[in-house]
Amino acid sequence: MWKRPLLVFTLGVLALAMAGCQSSGVAQRRAQRPEAYQSLDPATRKLVNQGRIQNGMDTNLVFIAWGQPTDAFSIAVPGGGQRLIWNYEEKWAYEFKRRTPPFGYATPPSTDQTERTRRWRVPITYVAKSVTFTDGKVIEWKKHDPPAYSQPTDVSPETGRRF
Repeated sequence: MWKRPLLVFTLGVLALAMAGCQSSGVAQRRAQRPEAYQSLDPATRKLVNQGRIQNGMDTNLVFIAWGQPTDAFSIAVPGGGQRLIWNYEEKWAYEFKRRTPPFGYATPPSTDQTERTRRWRVPITYVAKSVTFTDGKVIEWKKHDPPAYSQPTDVSPETGRRF
């Protein structure tokens, strides 16, 4: 009588335990670069564990905190020298909706005037974070908000037709 509920309970506890054992992205990246992580002082280690960076960190620590950059490139600085820039892209979607009468804009007065809502999404990819390195050390980092979409379009991105 108690065997079935006990079995279900035991399986549930095991499933939760295994889910809790899965490593976060930071933990997985720490395992990839253990020598860089072990050399950190406690304050910097805490920042990296939280996924935060600061000026003076090297590329290994930024990799552990933020992961592999989406885009990396080098630029020449006037007066000599190079700067390495890492960009991290994220996906974003603008959602629009417009209310329209059920039979278009020239609906006869005798018909049902219930409005319908037309919705669509415009997906974009944007640079969410960027880091600039000089001589392998962070000199500047930024987090960017998704770009603002000033006004909804009058053209459906799905059909290309005007409303």
